[in-house]
Amino acid sequence: MRMITLLAIVGATALPALADGTAFVGPAGWSSSGTPTGGDPAHPTLLQWHLPGDSAASVTYLHTTTSYDDSLAAIHTNFTTNHIRPALDKDLPCQGKTGHVVEFSFGPDDHKIVINRILLPAPDGVVTITYSRADGTPFDADVQKSEATFCAATP
Repeated sequence: MRMITLLAIVGATALPALADGTAFVGPAGWSSSGTPTGGDPAHPTLLQWHLPGDSAASVTYLHTTTSYDDSLAAIHTNFTTNHIRPALDKDLPCQGKTGHVVEFSFGPDDHKIVINRILLPAPDGVVTITYSRADGTPFDADVQKSEATFCAATP
């Protein structure tokens, strides 16, 4: 089985924004993992948060110029190639658009990591919000709130 490349680390309450100005606010109580990256400070391309005291829990906001369709196709190809059966793979309404959410786990039985990734088409590419946590750990309420607030926002 090929190693799955993930982009999920973590940080505090920074405000990454889509080109249309809608911001993602990191989960309350989580720590920022450094300075946002990307050309325009008002529109960072990468922000990360982590939950203090939990080495497996992270949230990453990534805005790239890759197309939404290509990003989703790459995920599905990865699932097929690596024989991954996602626990969740469905469309998701977010910011008045049709986005997509996938959730899957990987790793050895005693150290599995659960990855929950939201993809959202952006005017100039795709935004992904990736939340990772140890298998058996419930979905963090503050992460749910951040994602719900972001998806409910009207650009």
